[in-house]
Amino acid sequence: MTIPSLFRLCLALGLLVAGCTPSTSEWTPVEAPKAPRVDYVRLQHEAVFKPGSPDLAGGEASSLTGFLTQAGVTSEDHVYFEAASDDRLSLSRIGRLAKVVDRQGVGAQTLPPAAGLAPDHIRIVVERYVVTPPNCPNWTAPAVGEHGNEPSSNFGCADATNFSLMVADPRDLVIGRTLDPAQGDAAFAAVARYREGKVKSPSGQGASTSYGQQQTGASTGGGGGGGGTGESGQ
Repeated sequence: MTIPSLFRLCLALGLLVAGCTPSTSEWTPVEAPKAPRVDYVRLQHEAVFKPGSPDLAGGEASSLTGFLTQAGVTSEDHVYFEAASDDRLSLSRIGRLAKVVDRQGVGAQTLPPAAGLAPDHIRIVVERYVVTPPNCPNWTAPAVGEHGNEPSSNFGCADATNFSLMVADPRDLVIGRTLDPAQGDAAFAAVARYREGKVKSPSGQGASTSYGQQQTGASTGGGGGGGGTGESGQ
């Protein structure tokens, strides 16, 4: 076999292999993730009190208010107070902090005492979850040459973005909430009436009755139309 013939054979084999390459090796939906990303954020601020007093040191109330404002704290955030383990005035000092936080329309809870805090310091902790929409639109997949019947790389981007922007508390995407006990008074009352032989009968008024009346009217109107057609035929 001559060199030109060998070259043409190799070229033909290369084109054949390239034509048989599966589309999954070119692009897959994994390359275009469209799931919202949820990040945990923890912010801290330490309030200083007067030594041996439950009162805040000068300017500390304004400093705390500035921290809450700059952090954009809302009622959806989780705010905690963390006092030192050896702070005997922690309860009264936390009460002072709670008044400052309450003026911002935010509630707070108390964490167990912590070691390592400086004397006359109480830590304010803000915890929140932040959701980031996917990078949309996504046109990473080629617009032509799709032989694997895969959806567009932009498919689902709008839904994922809207969901990210609509969720009230991004924490629910990670942890969720425990459902409270359901209110079963109505169901229990129905069972009680059944046992006592006092079952309520349907009122007879509703969608079914209205639907029946509409059907009756429609049938009557149809008869008249039929009569009219007969007269025209004559």
